[in-house]
Amino acid sequence: MGNQMFPQTEPTERTELIPILDRDNECCDRRLSEIEMGVDKDLPTELEPHFTLLSTVLFAVGQTIGSGIFVSPNEVVKQVGSPGMALVIWVVSGLISLTGALSFAELGTMIKRSGGEFQYIKAAYGKLPSFVYLWMCGVIRNSMGCAVIALTFSSYLISIFMSHEHPHFLLAKKTGAATAIVLIIVVNSISTKCGVRMANTFCVLKLLALFVLIVLGAWKLGEGGTENIKVGFKDTNMNPGTWTTAFFAALWSYSGWNCINMMAGEIKNASKNVPRALVISQITLITVYLLANIAYCSILTLEELYNVDAIALFVGKKMLIRYGDYWGRFGEIFFGISVVISTYGSLSSSLMGSSRLPFIAAQEGMFPKCVGLIQTRTGTPIVGVLYIGFTAFLFVWPSNITNLIAYVGFLSWFWWGLCFLAVPVLRWKMPCCPRQFKVSLIIPAVAVLSTVYLVVGPFFVNPIPCLLWIGITLLGVPIYYGYVDGDKSCSRWMDKLNDILAKVLRAEL
Repeated sequence: MGNQMFPQTEPTERTELIPILDRDNECCDRRLSEIEMGVDKDLPTELEPHFTLLSTVLFAVGQTIGSGIFVSPNEVVKQVGSPGMALVIWVVSGLISLTGALSFAELGTMIKRSGGEFQYIKAAYGKLPSFVYLWMCGVIRNSMGCAVIALTFSSYLISIFMSHEHPHFLLAKKTGAATAIVLIIVVNSISTKCGVRMANTFCVLKLLALFVLIVLGAWKLGEGGTENIKVGFKDTNMNPGTWTTAFFAALWSYSGWNCINMMAGEIKNASKNVPRALVISQITLITVYLLANIAYCSILTLEELYNVDAIALFVGKKMLIRYGDYWGRFGEIFFGISVVISTYGSLSSSLMGSSRLPFIAAQEGMFPKCVGLIQTRTGTPIVGVLYIGFTAFLFVWPSNITNLIAYVGFLSWFWWGLCFLAVPVLRWKMPCCPRQFKVSLIIPAVAVLSTVYLVVGPFFVNPIPCLLWIGITLLGVPIYYGYVDGDKSCSRWMDKLNDILAKVLRAEL
């Protein structure tokens, strides 16, 4: 590294650098901090920047709007017990995501390399926590997230042609999800730009579908459909523990805002476009989601809000069936195809963003080197794409969507909380590092407090899975010391553990 940054010279020439460093110590400290954190633009680990501000915003919105807004509203209402409180949950969830996005905006303009949370955790807390994050998120969480989206995509696609009661529906759904993952692997392996164009196109189409939903809601309000809005906060469930499930359902619909930071190295003029894209995309999402939920409340009865699962399909059918069965079926198919388009575009964006994490980790020696390979013809991180795609393909077959969403939410917000806390930590550790965008420390503080509630709350509702995931997370520690740490200290304390157990148990290898 040093040879790349400072050309070799004669000893007498090298000593002449000392006064320069003394006169410009602050600038040198900044440069060294950037190199230590991996900000150096000369490193060969970055992909070509090809995202503009518009394409970044479309990518983030397209990544975020998946199946959630079409299927999660009834889960939120069921958990909190009233339409008024459900709308509050959606707005608060959007604001929580916005505080997280603003915190990431500062981190993203300070550390401009791809990798997102991995880079921030490494800079703030060191290599061990960053590797444990890689172990949990790069190996497990991101692949589970892709599997959730793929299963939802396939479920709605198959529902257009086959009833849920059909004996082969489950097999058809999982086969469709696996096929969708394979197709997206092919597209993203051929060209990153091709994947970006597909994601942007699908983003526009899904926004169009939500626009139609909002128009239908305004139409119903104009006809006097205000019964649920008048109910307000009546019969609200006041148990904060159950609210965490409602928050996870709503936050699942907002999840995806961190994808911008995951691909920061591929965004043109990142210091300006990263914070702009984060703020624009989050404000857009809060507005669209709030209007969509008002539309649901105006069109459906309270009983329908509680009991209908494929809520978007039911809305389309209910609003248009007044003109005949043909139009009712048309409305059902329209929103079914809309969810299919939405989830497929989100799956493409999610797989593209997730593939950058193992790619960057491999470049920095924390994953096998082969995962960091870049295809020479297309410029895509081909092995990273194949890796995420293959593990998501495996998660599709034994998985349940509801459980996967809960697991992904719990794991995501634990690590995001550490990233929010990294904002003040890095201001203290690296005060001289340039920051083109700074937030008030109140914002990461609110984000951290929200994370504490979201991570601690599930322990009071369903503690066993939470403890299980903590145990799996901690397995990353011996893996790090055994295979990543240069001193291989794991082998030393493992030898000591073997000796102790041999004595206590009177056993031998």
